[in-house]
Amino acid sequence: MKFFTRFLAFPLELRNRIYASHFRPFTLPPFIFTSHQIHTEPPRFLRPNATYKPLTTEHFVDYLTTLMPPSLAQLRHISVCSYPLPLYPNDDDFRYSHTHLFSSLLPLFPGLRLDTLKVIDAFHLRGTYTYQDPWGHNATYLDLEEMIKNGKGWKELYSEVQVIAGSDGTVTRKEMIRRSTQPETWDKMIKERDGAESGARVEMWTSEEEGVWEKVEGEYNTDLEEKEEKGDGDSEAEDEPGKDLAHSCSSEVLSLGRPGDDKTPSIEVGIRRGREAQYVQDGRPVNEHQQSRKLREIFEKPGWKEIKARGLFISGAENDPWAHL
Repeated sequence: MKFFTRFLAFPLELRNRIYASHFRPFTLPPFIFTSHQIHTEPPRFLRPNATYKPLTTEHFVDYLTTLMPPSLAQLRHISVCSYPLPLYPNDDDFRYSHTHLFSSLLPLFPGLRLDTLKVIDAFHLRGTYTYQDPWGHNATYLDLEEMIKNGKGWKELYSEVQVIAGSDGTVTRKEMIRRSTQPETWDKMIKERDGAESGARVEMWTSEEEGVWEKVEGEYNTDLEEKEEKGDGDSEAEDEPGKDLAHSCSSEVLSLGRPGDDKTPSIEVGIRRGREAQYVQDGRPVNEHQQSRKLREIFEKPGWKEIKARGLFISGAENDPWAHL
């Protein structure tokens, strides 16, 4: 206690310099919880340096809706598990789906300008058996592709997906057969958006053993058994040493998957916007679908706090991500 008494005796200018030098993107110093004064003083230094880790999409929206525009613009690092957000307005006749994926939520926060956004896919977590409802695979794929084509509010995006085994022990991916090869196609998308020479790129990494990651060159075959038969994935990375995108956000490998699995293959996709890209969130929806327009309307009036008070938001998506798809 004497240490904190002496610390608070320092002039505010000196304490501010300590806050600015102490905070790092991936640490949250315990001492900020030791005193109300210390807890309230450093947020303006904390926001641009710490990584905020809301547990779910609901917590993500809870926190960001409390911030004034200047504070929102200070945020630089967020890591979140992207559960869908089910909203059912009173005037709706339920003919349309109103479960919003993560990509459609970012335009609700104009001024957001993150350096890194890490999105952990919610449809492939431990105990969520996606092979029973394949739409989870489609939601993951389409949400990420929408972020690549139109997403704003971030300079670098990292998407982590756990590959869940089916009941027979194989990876179920029948719904992937009509999709383009990755990361090649996504890399072309971001280069077309920001410029071929802008430094924009998409990289993909796979891991079948904790802590061991392999960069995918050109194409990723989502059927892991077929991938083994073909012997893909042994090529060397062509990027300059230290320039790879993957794991810049975090080196932690989450151990997620079905109980009893000896190993859970993982996929991580890293997207970097171009050097001159206008990535600050401008509030424009990622698409012009009726669903996107309705989302903006109900967030403008009545607003998020009133939405929850009136029961228009259906909580519990973390227990069953597909319940409202």
